[in-house]
Amino acid sequence: MTRRRAVLVVGYLSIDTIETPAGRFGPVPGGAALYAALGALAAEAVTPCVAAAVGDDYPAAWLEALAAKGVDLARVERRPGPSRTARITHAQDGARASPHHRDPQWWARTVALAPTIPADAGSFGAIAACPMPVERLEALLDAAGDARVLVDTSEAFAGADTARFLALAPRMSVLAASREETRLLLPDSDDEDAVIQLASLGCCVLQKRGREGAAAAMAGSSRLTQFGAPTGVEALDPTGAGDAVLGAMAAGLAGGSPFLDLIEGAMRVGGRAVSGRGPAGLGLDLSPTVAQSLAETA
Repeated sequence: MTRRRAVLVVGYLSIDTIETPAGRFGPVPGGAALYAALGALAAEAVTPCVAAAVGDDYPAAWLEALAAKGVDLARVERRPGPSRTARITHAQDGARASPHHRDPQWWARTVALAPTIPADAGSFGAIAACPMPVERLEALLDAAGDARVLVDTSEAFAGADTARFLALAPRMSVLAASREETRLLLPDSDDEDAVIQLASLGCCVLQKRGREGAAAAMAGSSRLTQFGAPTGVEALDPTGAGDAVLGAMAAGLAGGSPFLDLIEGAMRVGGRAVSGRGPAGLGLDLSPTVAQSLAETA
């Protein structure tokens, strides 16, 4: 299979414990950068290259499993101290809670493990900028050159420095944020108006709505396009679905697909993500035997 121009994924890797209505499981490999890389891999014949940092407790077996899938980890650094750990809860009604966002240790490790921006960032076909502090995002945009940059945020960051984040929007190729995040960015706007207002800043916008699909607008356009969620998918664990969509979209843009044309395919990749626990839906082997052996090294 011919490889297209590579996708750079910049963000965080983490050690996750996840709770769904079916029960709690973990630790499992997680983090937006992991799901975005697997999403890019699932969507197109690209080589996803991850720029991230992990602590000295991050299991080497997890990195080996990612590399075996075809993810380039040459830009992943190991730094002293613990990795970021996430505790994620999904309710029956689709609501998500991330209590680690209130943990000072999580914020301290967010600073300590901030991704290094690769000097060659501008050589990639597209860059998936996973949720990160706004100063890191600004540095990434500075280094991106002509590369297309697709940006996601999180509820932890979206409300932290809103004015500075929105000032960066004209430099983004795509802003792919959840509905909850756009509510933090534009608290006085309803969901539809938020998409149009963000697009008026000069970037294409995808507002992810979970089981309700998504809404999108081209940069500068006031036309809203609705997309339904993938059908026929049994949702076991929604963790990482939006990140997988970001990675899949980055792969599509790197391959030359127009923004609106690649959304349905990217959402199908997101549907794959929810079909397994942790990253298993995207093909990272987490069978009981492997999961147990990985957990023992954590």
